[in-house]
Amino acid sequence: MVSGLLVLALILLTVVVVRLRGTTRELEAALAERSGTGDRASLLLKVAEAVNSSLAINEVLNLALTQAGRLVGAVAGAIYLNAPGKGEMRRQADYNLTHNARGAGRKLDEDPMRSMITEARVLVIKLDDASAPGLVQGGKAKYALMVPVQRQGQLMGALELYLPEMREIKDSQTELLLGVAGQAAMAISHAQLYQAQEENALTDELTKLPNRRYMAQRFLQEMQRARRYKKGLAFVMMDLDHFKQVNDTYGHLQGDQVLAELAKIIIAAKRESDVAARYGGEEFALILHETSAEGAQILAGRIRAAVEEATFAGGLKLTISIGVAATDDEAQFTSLMEKADEALYEAKEGGRNRVVMADMKAVPVTATE
Repeated sequence: MVSGLLVLALILLTVVVVRLRGTTRELEAALAERSGTGDRASLLLKVAEAVNSSLAINEVLNLALTQAGRLVGAVAGAIYLNAPGKGEMRRQADYNLTHNARGAGRKLDEDPMRSMITEARVLVIKLDDASAPGLVQGGKAKYALMVPVQRQGQLMGALELYLPEMREIKDSQTELLLGVAGQAAMAISHAQLYQAQEENALTDELTKLPNRRYMAQRFLQEMQRARRYKKGLAFVMMDLDHFKQVNDTYGHLQGDQVLAELAKIIIAAKRESDVAARYGGEEFALILHETSAEGAQILAGRIRAAVEEATFAGGLKLTISIGVAATDDEAQFTSLMEKADEALYEAKEGGRNRVVMADMKAVPVTATE
């Protein structure tokens, strides 16, 4: 019987050869000829295929996680990635955990992460009540098998595979888990590079906010999430008043600085989970998830007041007009952007420097100053 270590080396070597040939079909044929590899070969092949064929980080994470969990018979699992500068890892993918399960963030200087980092190897750790996430089938995870995800000596993240009881992990399983983690590390690196390139294409260079294209993509995602969890959704449209006069009087360079300063005001006012974007020109937009009409109006009023109180580049005093649309009726989600835009028009026509709430029942809009 070929040892687990030799099998792992064989499979990884075959993956390299296939990459040079540019196909996974020959890898499948080569693996079929190796007696005794069986499911181990299939497991690493699936992870390797993800590295070769997918640049979507969520797909890669989910595949690596579920396959690693299957290898050890885990009842649930999660994969964490480093959050630069925050001294913690954040959960990026999971399966069989309850919604909003505890442990979304793991401090690097606290267990279970501390033990894994200190030992720098695969470990089975008993979870205390504060760190144990809830399971879909009921109860909490009691034990976590910790697998470091690292590349070229750099710790990128960790796999947490939840076990119903403490048990010893065989050397062959450890070797394969590290092989899966290594493939995942490569995939994560590739996907993060691709994601950074995508973000550059979806980011407004002046304000560093997402652009209109990104906003449209996120709005579709937030609508789906609001439908799934039966939550409210709001959309906010904002337009700086008389901005053309700023450009005409002081020039476009000062106008650009004003827009950059406005972006900072919006970022400071919104919640971390809200999505802000430069919609075009002097127009900005916000997606507010799990937000009522009242909550959206309060946030919009805070932005309006902050702009009025601010002193912009060159000592300018400016105001902003805002249109808000909010609903918890999923049938009306698709009309939120249009309704917010109509409300913004009403704010402009009504004298500017105001927030107008669109009535989603199609009765006249109401304004606040």
